[in-house]
Amino acid sequence: MNISILGFGRIGRDLLRQTLNNDLINIVSISDIADKENLLYLLKYDTIYGKLDADIETTDTGFKINGKNIVFNDWKDASEASWKDLETDILIVSTGRKQDLDEANEHIAKGCKRVLIASTPKSGSDIQIYVPGANDTKVDFNNDIISLGSNTANAVAPLLKIINEKYGVERAFLTTVHGYSNSNRLADVAGEGFRLNRAAGENIIPAITKSSEVIETVLPFMKDKVASSSMTVPVPDGSTVDLTIDIKTEATSEEINQTIKEAIKHLPYNKVLDITFDPIVSSDVVGNSHSGIIDGLATMDINNNKIKILVWFDNGWGYSARIIDTITKLSESRVNE
Repeated sequence: MNISILGFGRIGRDLLRQTLNNDLINIVSISDIADKENLLYLLKYDTIYGKLDADIETTDTGFKINGKNIVFNDWKDASEASWKDLETDILIVSTGRKQDLDEANEHIAKGCKRVLIASTPKSGSDIQIYVPGANDTKVDFNNDIISLGSNTANAVAPLLKIINEKYGVERAFLTTVHGYSNSNRLADVAGEGFRLNRAAGENIIPAITKSSEVIETVLPFMKDKVASSSMTVPVPDGSTVDLTIDIKTEATSEEINQTIKEAIKHLPYNKVLDITFDPIVSSDVVGNSHSGIIDGLATMDINNNKIKILVWFDNGWGYSARIIDTITKLSESRVNE
């Protein structure tokens, strides 16, 4: 399966790291407007994941990694691309910029067979969203264009499905406590948005999230029943969701944990969710490939009908693992293509 990556930031580099020993996935090209030498340096030396154990060398057309050629282009969007020349089966759009259906279709017109968008699509766009563990049976994997939504939605939606199937969900409120990213500032610098201008390493910063919209899309029973907020905190990786749920059928916190433990033994949850009863902190989930890790020690309830659950996740690594899982599903949907 020939894969091209458009956007070689956190997700793009995490994805390449995870596919180095994957026989199904053949990365044929990487496109980014940044300088190739700088990007290869960031691939090799990573503040979060450490030095990459691989042989990397530049070539006239791109670079080699462990002897395998990968083409590098400075394409920023479909207007400059030629995916047909690269024989691209699936294009991963990991620019971080929201896409609409017209933009995604432009990539199809340029020769790739499928487009997998590694972000939430633009509001109101007609792009199918897939959150593994939440709406697996509702997704048409023969579609040419699919979005994986947000990392927060991937951490929370499968859990909400488990709780709803057992107890019923009246309503839910979630707050994502998220590590800072390249959209934040190192120092107080004027830019777009007053709070976004503040130093991320020195502040807890309220931020905007559309995760509730994604959850409502992939879990229709949550329509008008969920709201979301976000806080950016001074850590580079390792995030958490503080999830409060009003349930219809009463349950203790112990019963909630037991329900989760049983559910994640089976498909579709066994690969995307985990639960721990160790006293972990944010750095302990760095490099964890689950979409969400439930903190069993933090589960609480009031009067057996209002529950609070803490869900940890590595916002880049876990999401990249879901990209790989989705590539596998897409390849299986067109085995004779």
